[in-house]
Amino acid sequence: MPNGVISAEEDLKVELPCLQLHTRTFGWREKATAGTAGRSSDGQPERRRLRQWHRRKLFFFLFFVVFFFFYSSFDLVAFLSSVTLLIASLPLFAPFVKCGFSGENFPTSVFPCVVGRPMLRYEESLTEQELKDVVVGEACADLRNQLDISYPVNNGIVQNWEDMGHVWDHAFYNELKIDPKDCKILLTDPPLNPSKNREKMVETMFEKYNFAGVFIQIQAVLTLYAQGLLTGLVIDSGDGVTHVVPVVDGYSFPHLTKRMNVAGRHITSYLVDLLSRRGYAMNKTADFETVREIKEKLCYISYDYKREYQLGLETTILVKDYTLPDGRIIKVGTERFQAPEALFTPELIDVEGDGMADMVFRCIQEMDIDNRMMLYQHIVLSGGSTMYPGLPSRLEREIQDRYLDFVLKGNKDGLKKLRLRIEDPPRRKHMVYLGGAVLAAIMKDAPEFWISREDYLEEGIACLSKCGQA
Repeated sequence: MPNGVISAEEDLKVELPCLQLHTRTFGWREKATAGTAGRSSDGQPERRRLRQWHRRKLFFFLFFVVFFFFYSSFDLVAFLSSVTLLIASLPLFAPFVKCGFSGENFPTSVFPCVVGRPMLRYEESLTEQELKDVVVGEACADLRNQLDISYPVNNGIVQNWEDMGHVWDHAFYNELKIDPKDCKILLTDPPLNPSKNREKMVETMFEKYNFAGVFIQIQAVLTLYAQGLLTGLVIDSGDGVTHVVPVVDGYSFPHLTKRMNVAGRHITSYLVDLLSRRGYAMNKTADFETVREIKEKLCYISYDYKREYQLGLETTILVKDYTLPDGRIIKVGTERFQAPEALFTPELIDVEGDGMADMVFRCIQEMDIDNRMMLYQHIVLSGGSTMYPGLPSRLEREIQDRYLDFVLKGNKDGLKKLRLRIEDPPRRKHMVYLGGAVLAAIMKDAPEFWISREDYLEEGIACLSKCGQA
């Protein structure tokens, strides 16, 4: 495998050494049993061999248990002696901050990227514990009726740096409980992120928090690392924006990257409108989180939108009941697939531009011809808004239709040569984090990889060239 990439097979060998070696003992058992064939009927040699095999099995079992224990302990001690903090998917796509430490399989903490301030009419009724000027994360969800909620990130770009500072404070000091000056941090960066935003992030990490080292990596590249790939096409759709990013040999192509300002938040807002048309009183502010939960539990992507819509009009087979927090029961029918249809037809929510399938097809066809087939073979889904059931099959069908019409000019025999593959890993909601965890673990003791505090003091913002992004 290329440097910096761990395949699924290698990962399994690392995490389960005792399992892999334990299976070899069964091979010894077969040899031992085969070797006893044709012996005398008293069975003494066979019983002796079986006793020896059982002792050997017990010895190796205990050995690997002890080995695995010390292996895990040693790895933990070595890691803590050189802490590398990883902040992945810092909410440049998703409404949640995912933060943790290098080498971990899951984020240490996941919390909403929201900031709340008490409304004047509620200040007197709040308890002493809740009397804070600023509330961040889960506490905002619990008190959303009493707080003025704001989102520091809009359409994938940080809009309010003061509120973003409160989110970082909460992540570092309350969730992870670390001293930044003893840590290095890996930040994730969305495609087409303005250079001023990137510079502001690095400046904040060094001047406000005093991190020992900083590195910024494109989210699409980290997604491929998590999938064990260096080349592929990443479809990253989170809360505020959807990107289609081609990556070849670990390098993204900004001039070919496609962007669509339709993602999770827009679909939720559209679902509020659809439910209001059905007659339910829904408010885009007060009921937004409730409708988001409805979206996550009931919505899906239709394989054929027109046929599905006709089925919804003529039957009730698509109608599902949902119980609201106040106990009311509402019925959700065609809205289940109408809302996420905006990913393929953004005109439904008055957004101009290509849908997801059009962006993917155009992005690959604009690539040089030598890399097109590799991209078709490795289309990787990432982000919470790619979790809808039916999305991979719908996307595959629409890409095939466009390839047939525009490349093959209607020749269906040519489709046999198109090896199209949509990869939808089950943990794709955390793909960026997983790739970042692998990269940070591999590079935590490589000083040339990180932008050090000395580099920043000496070169200023020009040190971003170390990330290939200056």
